[in-house]
Amino acid sequence: MEIYVVDTHALAWFLARNPSLSKRAAETLRRAEKAEIEILIPTIVLAELLYISERKKTLVEIAEVLRQVSSGGSFRIVPFDFPIFDKMKRLPRNLEIHDRIIAATADFYGATVITRDTQIKQIVKTIW
Repeated sequence: MEIYVVDTHALAWFLARNPSLSKRAAETLRRAEKAEIEILIPTIVLAELLYISERKKTLVEIAEVLRQVSSGGSFRIVPFDFPIFDKMKRLPRNLEIHDRIIAATADFYGATVITRDTQIKQIVKTIW
Protein backbone atom coordinates (compact mmCIF):
# COMPACT_ATOMS: atom_id res chain seq x y z
CA MET A 1 0.00 0.00 0.00
CA GLU A 2 1.22 3.52 -0.79
CA ILE A 3 2.11 5.57 2.29
CA TYR A 4 2.07 9.35 2.58
CA VAL A 5 2.83 11.78 5.39
CA VAL A 6 0.64 14.88 5.40
CA ASP A 7 1.88 18.28 6.50
CA THR A 8 -0.21 20.72 8.51
CA HIS A 9 -1.46 23.05 5.80
CA ALA A 10 -2.34 20.23 3.44
CA LEU A 11 -4.45 18.49 6.10
CA ALA A 12 -6.11 21.71 7.29
CA TRP A 13 -6.92 22.79 3.74
CA PHE A 14 -8.26 19.34 2.86
CA LEU A 15 -10.58 19.22 5.86
CA ALA A 16 -11.73 22.81 5.27
CA ARG A 17 -12.14 22.17 1.52
CA ASN A 18 -9.87 25.16 0.92
CA PRO A 19 -9.12 25.77 -2.78
CA SER A 20 -5.47 26.51 -1.90
CA LEU A 21 -4.93 22.74 -1.77
CA SER A 22 -3.64 21.40 -5.07
CA LYS A 23 -5.79 19.00 -7.05
CA ARG A 24 -3.15 16.27 -6.77
CA ALA A 25 -2.92 16.64 -2.97
CA ALA A 26 -6.72 16.66 -2.61
CA GLU A 27 -7.08 13.54 -4.74
CA THR A 28 -4.39 11.75 -2.74
CA LEU A 29 -6.16 12.56 0.53
CA ARG A 30 -9.52 11.47 -0.95
CA ARG A 31 -7.91 8.13 -1.83
CA ALA A 32 -7.12 7.69 1.87
CA GLU A 33 -10.78 8.31 2.74
CA LYS A 34 -11.54 5.33 0.49
CA ALA A 35 -8.77 3.29 2.19
CA GLU A 36 -6.83 2.99 -1.09
CA ILE A 37 -3.66 4.43 0.47
CA GLU A 38 -2.44 5.23 3.97
CA ILE A 39 -1.94 8.74 5.30
CA LEU A 40 0.31 9.19 8.31
CA ILE A 41 -0.32 12.21 10.50
CA PRO A 42 2.66 13.07 12.69
CA THR A 43 1.74 14.23 16.20
CA ILE A 44 3.56 17.51 15.46
CA VAL A 45 0.95 18.15 12.74
CA LEU A 46 -1.80 17.73 15.33
CA ALA A 47 0.05 20.12 17.65
CA GLU A 48 0.35 22.70 14.86
CA LEU A 49 -3.33 22.32 13.98
CA LEU A 50 -4.26 22.86 17.62
CA TYR A 51 -2.05 25.94 17.75
CA ILE A 52 -3.50 27.56 14.63
CA SER A 53 -7.02 26.51 15.56
CA GLU A 54 -6.74 28.17 18.97
CA ARG A 55 -5.60 31.37 17.27
CA LYS A 56 -8.50 31.19 14.80
CA LYS A 57 -6.12 31.05 11.84
CA THR A 58 -7.93 28.09 10.32
CA LEU A 59 -11.55 27.17 9.82
CA VAL A 60 -10.91 23.67 11.12
CA GLU A 61 -11.27 22.99 14.84
CA ILE A 62 -9.05 20.29 16.37
CA ALA A 63 -12.10 18.29 17.50
CA GLU A 64 -13.27 18.19 13.87
CA VAL A 65 -9.82 17.05 12.73
CA LEU A 66 -9.82 14.19 15.23
CA ARG A 67 -13.40 13.24 14.35
CA GLN A 68 -12.71 13.11 10.63
CA VAL A 69 -9.44 11.26 11.04
CA SER A 70 -11.02 8.61 13.24
CA SER A 71 -14.20 8.27 11.16
CA GLY A 72 -12.75 5.84 8.68
CA GLY A 73 -10.41 5.66 5.79
CA SER A 74 -6.72 5.07 6.17
CA PHE A 75 -5.50 7.92 8.34
CA ARG A 76 -3.10 7.02 11.15
CA ILE A 77 -1.59 9.27 13.78
CA VAL A 78 2.08 8.46 14.33
CA PRO A 79 4.09 9.57 17.36
CA PHE A 80 7.25 11.58 17.51
CA ASP A 81 9.33 8.88 19.18
CA PHE A 82 13.03 8.11 19.48
CA PRO A 83 13.51 6.43 16.05
CA ILE A 84 12.03 9.52 14.36
CA PHE A 85 14.06 11.80 16.62
CA ASP A 86 17.17 9.88 15.57
CA LYS A 87 16.33 10.48 11.88
CA MET A 88 15.47 14.12 12.59
CA LYS A 89 18.81 14.98 14.17
CA ARG A 90 20.55 13.94 10.92
CA LEU A 91 18.52 16.33 8.74
CA PRO A 92 19.71 19.83 7.79
CA ARG A 93 19.57 22.23 10.72
CA ASN A 94 18.23 25.08 8.61
CA LEU A 95 14.78 23.43 8.52
CA GLU A 96 12.22 24.57 11.08
CA ILE A 97 11.81 21.97 13.82
CA HIS A 98 8.31 20.88 12.76
CA ASP A 99 9.45 20.45 9.15
CA ARG A 100 12.40 18.34 10.33
CA ILE A 101 10.01 16.10 12.27
CA ILE A 102 7.67 15.74 9.28
CA ALA A 103 10.58 14.94 6.94
CA ALA A 104 12.08 12.49 9.46
CA THR A 105 8.70 10.76 9.80
CA ALA A 106 8.52 10.34 6.02
CA ASP A 107 12.09 9.05 5.90
CA PHE A 108 11.45 6.57 8.71
CA TYR A 109 8.31 5.13 7.08
CA GLY A 110 9.59 5.37 3.49
CA ALA A 111 6.69 7.69 2.70
CA THR A 112 6.06 10.62 0.38
CA VAL A 113 5.14 13.95 1.98
CA ILE A 114 2.05 15.87 0.86
CA THR A 115 3.34 19.43 1.06
CA ARG A 116 4.08 22.56 -0.89
CA ASP A 117 7.00 23.40 1.41
CA THR A 118 10.06 23.96 -0.78
CA GLN A 119 12.55 23.10 1.97
CA ILE A 120 10.95 19.72 2.69
CA LYS A 121 11.00 19.03 -1.07
CA GLN A 122 14.81 19.26 -0.96
CA ILE A 123 15.05 16.53 1.70
CA VAL A 124 12.44 13.83 0.94
CA LYS A 125 10.08 12.81 -1.84
CA THR A 126 6.99 15.03 -1.98
CA ILE A 127 3.85 15.66 -3.99
CA TRP A 128 1.73 18.75 -4.37
